[in-house]
Amino acid sequence: MRVLQIGCGGLGTLIAQETLAHGHELIIVRRSRQAVPQGAQVLHLDVVKGDALAPIAELQPEILLYCLAPVEGQSYQQTYVQGLKNVLAHVSKSALRHVFFISSTGIYGEHQGEFVDDSTAVVPADADGQVMLDAERLLYELPCTHSALRVSGIYGSQRLYLLRAVQDQARWPKVAHWTNRIHELDVARAVVHLYEQVANGMVLPAHCIVTDGVPALQHEVLQWMAGKMQLPLPDTPPLEPQTGKRITNQFLPQSGFKLKFADYRAGYEAILAARQ
Repeated sequence: MRVLQIGCGGLGTLIAQETLAHGHELIIVRRSRQAVPQGAQVLHLDVVKGDALAPIAELQPEILLYCLAPVEGQSYQQTYVQGLKNVLAHVSKSALRHVFFISSTGIYGEHQGEFVDDSTAVVPADADGQVMLDAERLLYELPCTHSALRVSGIYGSQRLYLLRAVQDQARWPKVAHWTNRIHELDVARAVVHLYEQVANGMVLPAHCIVTDGVPALQHEVLQWMAGKMQLPLPDTPPLEPQTGKRITNQFLPQSGFKLKFADYRAGYEAILAARQ
């Protein structure tokens, strides 16, 4: 498959590597002059600014992936809505079979421990969630199929928020807060798995959740990590009231995708082992 990938930050680089490893032809559009994975073509364009995007029209991709993230000085509206709108206005649709947009489970407004899955109605609770939903809706105007990939909290070897938090007890939660996560390598694997489904003629949903499907209370994750790192354990916060949401996915496992890291224990075990 001929893939056009917009954005190549930390997650985008992993997706690009996985894409190339599966033998797909890859063209990356990125603003910075930083290197891209070997084997990919690159165009240095600013899709948010929107100037000089004519070269995109000549690329004839079969798959388009929009995985841009905000940089300093850019708003969510500019990055996710205006940038995507600019790309969709310029990309040739004659060969285009499917468009993927990296969205977020932040578009779900539940915040009292409710369960959320692929069938849950979307009611954003804040402005950022509404912007992501507005970006998803741009896909509805496409003549081809499309999928918004609603990714939960991403962790990995370069995403060490919790490893830092576990060493600073002042940052531990004071209430029972549900969290949802997925290892960055599994996000990349899931995206390319879905490329393969398009290549095989499978009909994909207009949106699906990308998470490990094992919600966990944040203090339980931190306590497990503290035990592994032989750090002192603070008191357990009260169980009520609960905040956050409990997210599971339906489509991804049904499509045959299997996680490399089934839950936070498996993922952080590997991260901690690599840091020793």
